[in-house]
Amino acid sequence: MQENSKLKAEKYKKVHYHLLRKNYKKVIEKMDKNLNYFRISLDGPFAGKEIIYDVKSNMLSNAGLVISKQFEGKDAYFKVRKISTLSEGYKRPGQKFNLSEVHSNEEPKNFPVQIANAIANAYSGAFTIDLVSVVRQTIPKIQIDVKGLKYFIHGGTGYEGVLLYEEAVYKDITTGKKVKRNGFTLKLPTSEKWNKESQEIIDTIEHYCKELYRYELGRFEIAQRLLYPEPFKEEKPKEDE
Repeated sequence: MQENSKLKAEKYKKVHYHLLRKNYKKVIEKMDKNLNYFRISLDGPFAGKEIIYDVKSNMLSNAGLVISKQFEGKDAYFKVRKISTLSEGYKRPGQKFNLSEVHSNEEPKNFPVQIANAIANAYSGAFTIDLVSVVRQTIPKIQIDVKGLKYFIHGGTGYEGVLLYEEAVYKDITTGKKVKRNGFTLKLPTSEKWNKESQEIIDTIEHYCKELYRYELGRFEIAQRLLYPEPFKEEKPKEDE
């Protein structure tokens, strides 16, 4: 297996929405009605799966690195992603290595050198740990199964975005805990050329589609929030001075 030599920015900016009601068709109808200069067309059903790997201590994900294996149809490939945030708390556009296709039963530990190189190339500074050894210790942690419908959003200026209606199941592989969540994902072009059109789509959704609740998170972060919610901490009453 050979990895890509450069860390690449995502082609699309992804915006995730949780569907608060069951009727997803209402969302499509409202968007189609109120996006006056766009056309929404159904492409068809889709299904996918992603398995996220880490060491037992979650060292990689805690450092903002996600190693995963993604399945698209009969194809499977590894992905190494670097997650970072700006000072305002917003995420930077995702950056990734897509590694070449692998067999469905292969894991990151089968390709430790290639994946360690992808991790090292995601950072400018040198690592003081043995990344090859770390990759060899990875185990599957989270599985995300998604199925749904894919729509294209076409604009008269040549604009093209993607709208996915998704029925997702997030699973902790160790404990078997599952959380189901239905929603939509917008895939908007990252080129500044299309910022106006992308913002118009987002504004239309937020104004007319009250069934949707926006997440400022990627799918990995959503899985973390759903499967491992922070325990409630009772505040201690302040003592009188």
